[in-house]
Parts: sequence; structure tokens; C-alpha cells
Amino acid sequence: MVAADGPPPFDDPAYFFEPWWPGTRVIAFVERGGLRLQAAELVDVLGAFPELSDLPQQVDASDAILEGVVLVVDPAGRPDPGLLRRRLVGAGQRLGRPAFVATDVLWASGRRLARVRFASRRERLGALLRTSDWCTVSRGYPAEGRALAAACADLGFASLSAHRLDAPYRAGAASDAWVRVPIREPGADPVRLPPILAVFRRLPLGDAG
Repeated sequence: MVAADGPPPFDDPAYFFEPWWPGTRVIAFVERGGLRLQAAELVDVLGAFPELSDLPQQVDASDAILEGVVLVVDPAGRPDPGLLRRRLVGAGQRLGRPAFVATDVLWASGRRLARVRFASRRERLGALLRTSDWCTVSRGYPAEGRALAAACADLGFASLSAHRLDAPYRAGAASDAWVRVPIREPGADPVRLPPILAVFRRLPLGDAG
């Protein structure tokens, strides 16, 4: 699913808002203890991020299809776009450590979930994935996009992700089912994000419910 460009920050009880993480979006296929990763930028995703091969051990299901974001963090735990780019283009030594932030689940334990509303998929995702220091479910807030945008802007995020709570997963253009909400001016100087765990502690985040 491809997010549509959204309006400035807004409040709407029909939407779930979360940070737009500065990484590369991937689809993770977990089957019989094995893992395959698919991303638009890469053919061999696991070749670029071999540390993610342990992801099936974090999934509480015999098979699953997850959508999420792969980040590369520096020794302090901060997302580092430069280290991510080096991994993506295969340039030199693999520096930094990959982290996986799950944002959606499309299949679990033999059940197709793509046609289920987003709120239910989020609930299933939270029960499915065991979190660790490199693998977690992205957290967010329903309804209050403007408050979350202000908090995210202070931490250096450029955008929010906004999913309609009642929308199924749509391949291709998402229309209003999923929009990217800008919270910083285009062309603004990049801001170095704090460590991932610090982000989760400092944002007023909850669950979709």
C-alpha cells in the first residue's frame, strides 16, 4: 500500500496517528521459522540486513506477513539515515545495527487479515510480535493528530502516518485509507533524532484500541 500525501496535521477520531519512521519500508514473510524480506529498493534485503534473520523468533505465529520499517541505528541507538543508505547501496562495511518497527499485519496463522479493518489488524499485531531492543510495534495515538505532530516535530520527525481505523489494506494507492501528514517544512534542515527507546518514552503514545 502506498500512502497518499495528506493535509497539515489534523484531529479526526477516524484515524490512528503514529510517527513516520525514517527508514525503508519492507514486507516481512515469516513461514516455518524462515524469513523473506521484500522492499522496493532492494532485491536481497536480508543480504543488506542479515541481523534481521532472527525476526521469526519474535513472531508468535507459525506464519505471518508483516509490514514495517527497517532503520539503522548508531551506537547510541539513534536512527541514522546515512548508515541506512550505505546498507541499501551495499557500500563498504555494514555499520550500525538494523532495527525493525512493525506497523501492520496482513496475514497470521493461516488467516488473511488484509480485508480486516486497520484497528483490528493493529490489535492483532500487538499480540503477535514480541518486542526487543531491535524489534517493536510502532506506537501511536487515535484521533489527536495535532498533539502528536507537535510532540514529533520537537523530536525531529518530518511527518506522521495516519491510517483510517475502519479501512482494509489496499494494494497500490491508498487514497484516504493511509496518508502521510507533513509536520516540517519541505527543505528544512534535517534534525538528528534521539534514540528510539527515548522516542517511545517521550511521546504521549497509546494504542488503537
